[in-house]
Amino acid sequence: MPSEDEDLAAVVEAALFAAGRPLLVGEIAEVTDLPARTVRIVAEGLVRDYSERGGGIEVREFEDRFVMQVRSSIADRVSKVGPKELEAPLLRTLAIIAYNQPIAQSELARLRGNKSYGHVKELEELGLIQAEKEGRTKIITTTKSFAEYFGLDFDDPDFVKRVMKERKRLGVTPMYRSLAERMGLDFIVVNPYNPYKNDIQLMKRLDLLVIAPGYQERAREHFSGELIEASIRTFSQLKESIDLIAEKAGRVDPEKAQDLQEEIDSLLAEYRERAAGARPIKPLSPMIEEIALDLGIPTDENGISAAPDYRELDADIQVPTHQPYEIDIIERIRERYDALLKGLKND
Repeated sequence: MPSEDEDLAAVVEAALFAAGRPLLVGEIAEVTDLPARTVRIVAEGLVRDYSERGGGIEVREFEDRFVMQVRSSIADRVSKVGPKELEAPLLRTLAIIAYNQPIAQSELARLRGNKSYGHVKELEELGLIQAEKEGRTKIITTTKSFAEYFGLDFDDPDFVKRVMKERKRLGVTPMYRSLAERMGLDFIVVNPYNPYKNDIQLMKRLDLLVIAPGYQERAREHFSGELIEASIRTFSQLKESIDLIAEKAGRVDPEKAQDLQEEIDSLLAEYRERAAGARPIKPLSPMIEEIALDLGIPTDENGISAAPDYRELDADIQVPTHQPYEIDIIERIRERYDALLKGLKND
């Protein structure tokens, strides 16, 4: 116990200063050897004292924690000399928690791997999240400390989730550039498959990355954030991918997104009309089968053979697939549909 002549306020004040992070009342009680009730009374007194003092430092309380920090009103002016920001891997785990909360620790581990268990422990110690036991797992949500750390006005999990969704930094591979532009998204173009040094640096700043289906393993070699596998082989798949990207990334220009969906609907109706009554085809790849399904073209083992041009298969119709990246996303699909319909017409 502190000696009788020690100032209890000084002891608690010193603990908060030394910690440099929010402390639970119980933590302060443990390190100062004071009763928890006494700690709370003293800490609440410090909150009032620092508020009345009006200096550059404040003591604040949130969620049974107390913290000594730079006064919020001037924090931005001295941020350059502040403590180092959270490391990127830890920050990505925190972002996934904030975006998906309430999230089970088992689900977080599926998304971020076993390293997430260590991240959860560290983030709990920082007071940025709370993990409550539920059955054999834990349910994780952000805290008031999280809201304070990121300068949010409210700490309600739904509010935090919405804000984090809006703040997500999006990356796309070159093939999806025109799609992101058409949706009115803020984005960065990177190559996660064979990246240059600059690509690797850019990917460290991203929360989301749009890639082609089947390339997740290669992308994971250089990117640890959330991947969005967007299928764009057909118009119907493109519509689904637009909805998926909009849901994950947020900040979509609603007018542009609506115009894009209407353009796709109109084109799909036009192509289906052109394909009406077409003879059956024999798809030699899943992609050709998907296109036939989208256009309503029947398939049959004895039909006209169709294959993607890169496969070098002996087929009656060759459908372009590996087009240049700069081709607009709509034109990319139209070229495939036009090639298939032209082949059916000429056969």
